[in-house]
Amino acid sequence: MHASRMTTFPRVSSLRRSPFAASALLGSLLSLGAHAASADAPLRETAPAGRYFDPTGDAPQRAAVATYVEPEDVPLPTGAAVTHAAFAVLPVAGVWGASRVGGDTRVAATASQTAAGMLLGAMPSRLLFFRPAAPSPERWMELETVAFGGGLVLTPPLAALGTWGLGELAFGRSQHTGRAYVGALAGAAAGTLLAVITHEVLVKLSKPSARGGAARKLIGLGFIGAGAALGYQWAGGGPRPDGHTR
Repeated sequence: MHASRMTTFPRVSSLRRSPFAASALLGSLLSLGAHAASADAPLRETAPAGRYFDPTGDAPQRAAVATYVEPEDVPLPTGAAVTHAAFAVLPVAGVWGASRVGGDTRVAATASQTAAGMLLGAMPSRLLFFRPAAPSPERWMELETVAFGGGLVLTPPLAALGTWGLGELAFGRSQHTGRAYVGALAGAAAGTLLAVITHEVLVKLSKPSARGGAARKLIGLGFIGAGAALGYQWAGGGPRPDGHTR
């Protein structure tokens, strides 16, 4: 009887300690959840009708931070629409120019290589044009910087890989395979910088309207793909003279 009582003592002690540990863990989780909720509160507020709003509320003890929110229902200005169309022609001209700088004069080949570069560069290029709906200087600056840096690093090699891979596999191997990829990489990097600059210019010209976002991203992708095709054709020297094409 005494032995059975002794065996039950550890169980009672463990049952007494487990509620204390569970309550401590629950309290820490609740405090972390409350801190996260307070940090996320400015991002969850909806913007009122108007040009600016204060994401921190109307509390007198806190300074208001005016954040610009572009309305979606404002039509795109006529000048901005014309500028969008003018910039959209430049990647098309780049596709034609790629067929003149190398030995491959087939526009269909350079257009396909441009499309392949755009396809592989589409996913990382989304980081280049990442903008929060209601940016907050306190929370979004680091995230936006990291996203932009990741897109700037990942987009050129992937776009160059798409252009180079399709050119080597589908349209005959180039005369200088290694130099062709380096040229495609350099062209994609230059196209990426042009895409970022063009996107920012078009965004500023489009204010206060937020329409045309998809068109701006597609124009930027066109610069990246056309740059990769130009670099590939220029550095690769066109298909090999043995006429090995597929």
